[in-house]
Amino acid sequence: MLESAQVCRVGVDVAAEGIVKVYGSGKTETVALRGLSMKVNAGEAIAIMGPSGCGKTTLLNIIGGIDRPTAGTVTTGELVLNEATERELEKHRLLTVGFVFQAFNLIPMLNAIENVKLPMVLAGMSGSEMEQRAKMLLETVGLGGKFYNKPAELSMGEQQRVAIAAALANDPPIVLADEPTGDLDTRNALLVTDLLVELSQKHNKTVIIATHDPRVAVRTKRILRIEDGAIAGEYTPLELQQPGAHASLSQLIRVRLDSMVEEYASLEKKLRSGQLSTSEFNLRYNKVKDLERALKDLLAEIGG
Repeated sequence: MLESAQVCRVGVDVAAEGIVKVYGSGKTETVALRGLSMKVNAGEAIAIMGPSGCGKTTLLNIIGGIDRPTAGTVTTGELVLNEATERELEKHRLLTVGFVFQAFNLIPMLNAIENVKLPMVLAGMSGSEMEQRAKMLLETVGLGGKFYNKPAELSMGEQQRVAIAAALANDPPIVLADEPTGDLDTRNALLVTDLLVELSQKHNKTVIIATHDPRVAVRTKRILRIEDGAIAGEYTPLELQQPGAHASLSQLIRVRLDSMVEEYASLEKKLRSGQLSTSEFNLRYNKVKDLERALKDLLAEIGG
């Protein structure tokens, strides 16, 4: 979908060596990452999987220059992030990394074009160039007819596609996506995933996706599993297709299915306490149910 006119800068290597991240101190100390090491090659699309609280988001925040490690070394291209100045990190966040989040992070009062233009405004791009580029990016994510719609006038899938267009506004070499399909139904989840993976396959962007969803992970080139703040395993979708090689993926799917019991209970508790309206409850409940069905189908496909 994405044309070369919109996407020009190619990806860079991303490497982490012995990363430790500690929040708080004393009795309130929490160790989010425990000596984590990993390498993502320039232009590669990988998935990072693991249970909630395992350190996925912390790792992305460090790679994205949002947070600093307590110990260890992180490099993106030639920049050593743990040694970078605040000014260098600010430039890194604006020009080197594009962020895609589960919550979309769109400005409610701005329309689609204005949301996509915002990173370009911060980068000092000219007005006419911004307008043209924003329209081109929205067209390439399938929103050519929604230029002037505000987020509330778009479906969740459309909002996430606006967010992807905004992430690409300054043509960053690295795209970081944190649970980008968490709020989407199956169709939109796969559409968003394919858009992200295409950035690597066709345009050599370095794409790192943190996800709970095995359907997303198996579309990438390589899957890293994090447990207790460290890399616990690595495998490829091709390896998972070999006889007897499904244990890791099956385990991940079962862990995710088990966690849905708590999600259902949490939603019901919020409904009873008035934290959720009936319509909000039904919307969220149906999303979890949709994902549950899809994961059970995937488990059946791989003989799990």
